[in-house]
Amino acid sequence: MGLADLLRPEFIQIDGPPLSKEGIIRALVEPLATGGFIEGVSQVTRALMERERVMSTGVGEGVALPHAQCRAVKRFAVAIGRPKEPIDFQALDNMPVQLIFLIVGPEDRTGLMRILTRISRLLYTGNLQKKILKAPTPEAVIELVASEEAKLGCDSSSTFPDEPGSSS
Repeated sequence: MGLADLLRPEFIQIDGPPLSKEGIIRALVEPLATGGFIEGVSQVTRALMERERVMSTGVGEGVALPHAQCRAVKRFAVAIGRPKEPIDFQALDNMPVQLIFLIVGPEDRTGLMRILTRISRLLYTGNLQKKILKAPTPEAVIELVASEEAKLGCDSSSTFPDEPGSSS
């Protein structure tokens, strides 16, 4: 299972309305609840915002990687947001954010760092960020991620846990 396998079209928001940091995080969390990946929007949003209070996940170059592990998360999930207008995420380089990869995982599981590492590798070794910023549909975003994973040789030996009972 690769990053593209964790994505679903309904977890990808393209050209959404301008929102605050907390607003975009909540907007990305809500479809995860509808999809059955989490049990409580408020609880997961709170965990993500607590992580943001420790240090912004706006990593620079227009990208944010909000992430958290929480008891209300049933299994790992990734959501992507591309707001219509860049938003202030208090990023490390003080630049507004155009692309958000939100990652959540169960509290008692490992794997979150592998997902973050994969996303970073995909974003900073090619042109994925630029391509996603131009993608017309959520399905196109998933195809771009899958294509970039294949180009970089991301294989099943570096998979992510997909189910609460899996042994990753």
